[in-house]
Amino acid sequence: MFFILAAIVLIASGGGAQMSEDSCDANELRLCVDMTPKTPVGLPRTRKELDAHCAAYHTGMACMDAWIKRCLPTDGQKLVQQQIGGARALMKFLCTNDSSLRRDFLKEPTCWSMVSPDWSRCVDELQLAVRDISERAQLINYFNKSYELCCARDAFVSCVAHAGRSCSASAGNLLRRMAWVLAQDVAACSQQPRAHCDAVTLINTPLLTFLSGILLYPPNL
Repeated sequence: MFFILAAIVLIASGGGAQMSEDSCDANELRLCVDMTPKTPVGLPRTRKELDAHCAAYHTGMACMDAWIKRCLPTDGQKLVQQQIGGARALMKFLCTNDSSLRRDFLKEPTCWSMVSPDWSRCVDELQLAVRDISERAQLINYFNKSYELCCARDAFVSCVAHAGRSCSASAGNLLRRMAWVLAQDVAACSQQPRAHCDAVTLINTPLLTFLSGILLYPPNL
C-alpha cells in the first residue's frame, strides 16, 4: 500500500499536479494508510494471505481514490493514475479469482517464502529512492527527475530478478513478470534515455524510492 501512497504524494506535493482544494493536504493520505488493515510482511504465501492483502488494497485504494477525486484537478488525476497504473494492474490480476496470474502465484509458496526478505529489501530501497527524488523535486528539472525515477524502477526490477534466481525457473519468471508489470507505471520510461543510470546510486544503497510492489508490501508506516 505504501507504494501507491508514495506515488500519489510525489505527484501531489512535488510532481507537477496542483491540488484543486485549499483544504486538501497530501498528508491526509496517511490516514488512508492508517485505516488500511495490516498484513504480514513480505509476499503472501497462501490463498488466505493473498486475500488479506487484496482486502487491504481495496480498503486503502477506496480511501485514496476519494482523496484523488476531491483534491486533484483532471490533469493531476491523470498523472497519478499513470504513475500507479502498473500497481493497479498487478493487484487486479492477483485479486481476481481464477485469473491465470493468481493461479500461477498460488502454486509457488516455497519460492515466496524464500524471496520475501529480498522482495521487502528491494521494495525498501525503491521507496527510499522515491522519497529522495521527491524531496529534491524542486531542485532538479523534469528530465532529470524522470530519468532518476526510471532508473530506480529499472534497479527494482533487477533487484527482484536477482532474488528470483533462488527459485524454480517458473517461479523466477513469474516474479520477474510481477516486477515488470509493477514497474510499468510511467509510460515515459520507455522513451527515457538511461545510459547514465549507473551514475545514479542504485539498489544496495539508500538513495532510491518510487513505486509499487508494494501493494504486496504491508502498510507499516
